[in-house]
Amino acid sequence: MKIFILTINIFSTLLAYSVFLRSFISPKKTLDDTSSHENVFQKLHSNDVHPISNVYRKMFSEMIYEKVVVVLIDALRVDFAGGEQMPFLQSKKELDGMNSFVAIVKPPTVTLPRIKALTTGSIPGFVDVVMNFGSSSLTEDNVVTQMKHHGKKMVFYGDDTWLNLFPDHFVRYEGTTSFFVTDYTEVDNNVTRYLEKELSELDFDMMVLHYLGLDHIGHIAGPFSPLIGPKLKEMDDIIRNIYQELSKNDVPSLVIVCGDHGMSDQGGHGGATESEIKVPVIFLRTGEISSQKKKKDIPVHEIEQIDLAPTLSLLLGTPIPKNNIGTVVTDVFAGFDIQQKLVALMVNGLQVSEVLQHNVADYELDKGYQLYTRTHKSFVTWINSNMSTAVSLEQGFNLRKQFEDSIKLMSTKVSSSITQYDGYGLVVSIVLLWLILFTLVSMDRNNRQEWLSWQVFLIVLLIGTFSHMTVCTSDWIHSDLLCDSTVLSRGLQLSMLGIFAVMMTCLICSFVGGSVLVILFSTFKNICRRGTISILLQTGTVIHTLSLLSSSFVEEEHQTWYFFIITIHILIIKNMCEQIFQLKHNKTLNISQKENSLYETEPVKYGLKSDSLKEYQLPNTDNVVERDFKEIHLLHSKVYHNKNSCSNEKQVCTLREEPIPSIRNIAMVIVVLFLYRLMRSWNQTGNKWLNIPDIGDWLIRPENVYLLSVLVAVSILVVFLCKLMWMSILQQFIYSIGLLCVYLHKSANGSLVQILSPSDKNGCLEAQIVYTSLLLYILVSVWNKFQHDKAKYYKISSEVHTAFILLLLVLSRPHNIILVAMMVVQDLLIELHIWPNLKFSISDWTLYFLWMSQGTFFYQGNSNSISTVDVSAGYIGLHDYQPIIVGCLLTLSSYGGIIFWMLSLLKLIYWKSHQDKDKDNKSTIRRVKNSLLECVHVVCLFRALPLSVYTVLVTFMRYHLFVWTVFSPKLLYEGMLTVVLSVISFILLLCNIIL
Repeated sequence: MKIFILTINIFSTLLAYSVFLRSFISPKKTLDDTSSHENVFQKLHSNDVHPISNVYRKMFSEMIYEKVVVVLIDALRVDFAGGEQMPFLQSKKELDGMNSFVAIVKPPTVTLPRIKALTTGSIPGFVDVVMNFGSSSLTEDNVVTQMKHHGKKMVFYGDDTWLNLFPDHFVRYEGTTSFFVTDYTEVDNNVTRYLEKELSELDFDMMVLHYLGLDHIGHIAGPFSPLIGPKLKEMDDIIRNIYQELSKNDVPSLVIVCGDHGMSDQGGHGGATESEIKVPVIFLRTGEISSQKKKKDIPVHEIEQIDLAPTLSLLLGTPIPKNNIGTVVTDVFAGFDIQQKLVALMVNGLQVSEVLQHNVADYELDKGYQLYTRTHKSFVTWINSNMSTAVSLEQGFNLRKQFEDSIKLMSTKVSSSITQYDGYGLVVSIVLLWLILFTLVSMDRNNRQEWLSWQVFLIVLLIGTFSHMTVCTSDWIHSDLLCDSTVLSRGLQLSMLGIFAVMMTCLICSFVGGSVLVILFSTFKNICRRGTISILLQTGTVIHTLSLLSSSFVEEEHQTWYFFIITIHILIIKNMCEQIFQLKHNKTLNISQKENSLYETEPVKYGLKSDSLKEYQLPNTDNVVERDFKEIHLLHSKVYHNKNSCSNEKQVCTLREEPIPSIRNIAMVIVVLFLYRLMRSWNQTGNKWLNIPDIGDWLIRPENVYLLSVLVAVSILVVFLCKLMWMSILQQFIYSIGLLCVYLHKSANGSLVQILSPSDKNGCLEAQIVYTSLLLYILVSVWNKFQHDKAKYYKISSEVHTAFILLLLVLSRPHNIILVAMMVVQDLLIELHIWPNLKFSISDWTLYFLWMSQGTFFYQGNSNSISTVDVSAGYIGLHDYQPIIVGCLLTLSSYGGIIFWMLSLLKLIYWKSHQDKDKDNKSTIRRVKNSLLECVHVVCLFRALPLSVYTVLVTFMRYHLFVWTVFSPKLLYEGMLTVVLSVISFILLLCNIIL
């Protein structure tokens, strides 16, 4: 019965989270139709502004430039553009034919939403982060579709995301896979190889080139890699070639160089750091105007990235996209007078005001709309007046400033109201998550009657169904997700109604039976009995959940886990010291009573020498697994010999069940603490100290490649030595081949010193050999261990843990391999010196390893920002983009530390089940099954608690300034952690069923 309830709880948690995420990150509200010149003319005529419509018809209904080339360099930071690395762009800054801006990018800073922002002028929803790996056709009005409708010829080469968004829009095209991040050469060469032909024919109106190599280098090696300079020089040469070829023609042409997003100092993107949200936008014009020198330096202005959409539209002679909320950058309209620029801004404001009316009910009261209305009237008066030139120009510049201010105010208002939240879906999912939490707390008591349960279930189901139907048929609340008539929606509604009825029934029956109060009282009583460490484990978990109510604690969550992990090990040392002092105190009392004793008892410690094993009657048997397990048991147990139990005839020795720690144990825990402190400084993460150099940053410098290579080699050797004692000869051979190929793979791209020639620059063959070695190791291990009955589950779990270490090594960045070695040493020390000396329950051990796993997640350099995701790990060993495999490898890499410690927990569960000397195999199996269920129960509580609290917080903070930069990314991370731990829980339940 408990297995069924836990399974339902895991499934319910995933379903409730999915509904909440879909209700919170919903598609934005958009205008479905498209803009047209005819609509603009009609509105201008209806407002009796014929002079304005004539200017618009003359200047902005045809392409200002006959040839436009857009060079989009993925992950081009502001500090990358110009300078010594791009000398051509640097030289053009002195010419009048160049306009340079810094564009501010709205999070999330990933490719798909940025392309949408560039082409539609609207702010994409956060849901586009999830859709970034699977883009579909863009139906919203955009610049590219407008170009097609106006019969313009477009060509495209580069990131195939464009081809997914705009199918059948380009007359010539070729896409490159954007997600295969280990390739930074061919992915750009495939774009450049078409340039010579295109520039010689020049039969296009617009050409888009999207280069990916720079972004891929960032994912692999970071922005300070020596690979960055040559790549920027390559891009600069391409831009110079395009500019020179277009300059040979007499037709006016425009080259636009920009980035879709920036790059963090760690090489990723997706967050909101300054280096990620600021990108250069450069306009290079050919023709006579570009030959004149600037007389003075002009400061670089900041614009919004969405401002490019209306600017491009007017430059290309197409209407501004219907949902645009950007502002026209009039500085790029070279040779235009103030009147023409004001017409562009007025038409831009008219379009943004329509978006405002669609999204805001009381738009007439908006300050931006009121300012635009006044400015519009003043502009009509100004254009029909006959004032002097000086006064007219001054007033014209004032009107320009007022137009820009009004558009930005309306844009800000639309941005704050453009996202649709499914309120009913949010409430239902939150209620379900809290019911799951209460059910998990009260599920240990089964004092309810069956007829009462079924009766309550039916009543709750009827009430829930009636309430749901009332909400869905009302006019004041509607949910597209939970009130739709589609098959998917109906299935979702039935599932959630059923889960709601089950959870509510369990909760009601618990209250009726009084078991909730009993459980709360007994839980509090048990916590107090278990001691300080147990209290810290459980209260610390609650404190961490409450810390998520602060945006600063969300950004710096790693600090919370670092503090808890250090504290728990200090308490472990304190506990061991108390046991030693107690032992000495008892020994003193025994000595004082020695004269009155008939027998003398003295603990004698034995090692693992052959004579000691013989004394403890480890027989010479062919059952290698049984002997290995007994050796491990002797290691875990602090073996003491009781002379009182030895008879004169046969010196038969017995073992004490409860081990007593020694000074050596305390020293090893201190070593564990030292390694934690070292790991904490390995990868700076979070937000506040992210840019501070750390050990990892220092090791990956080119001048330290020899030191890094030595440390990686030593770390691989340490891993092998830590696992050597439990391997057979065949296993040692397979594992050593895998470890060798780990080093060869990391040295393939030059990160480490090469000792053998790699198969290719990505080391795909070496990585595939590692995967093969891992599989062979598991097969050999399982085959060997299943030949025996006793302790096979402990041995198999240990072998799977060892195999996973090999996978974690190959998926880690070179400097993090040293981190994995430290984790292995910690695991061994914990297994030998902490396991046997702490009287923890399975619940406490589960929380302990969950804490360890959370700390390791941040030790690896991860954070609650999307920019720290190591995308390159998903392509290790692959020659092309395979979404399912990439997703699995990316998950294993990001959450490898969590899986590592959960496998250690599984080893502990199997080891504790065999401590008892009971020869009854059924009782051993029963202990294992109960331990697995208790473990899953704690894991479910560990997930249900923060999810239920954090979803309430995010709902209340949905209009907060940090909702898309802090709270939403954390929501995605919480969901992914829930998925990973749910899979682990399902595996543990499966193990319970198999036993």
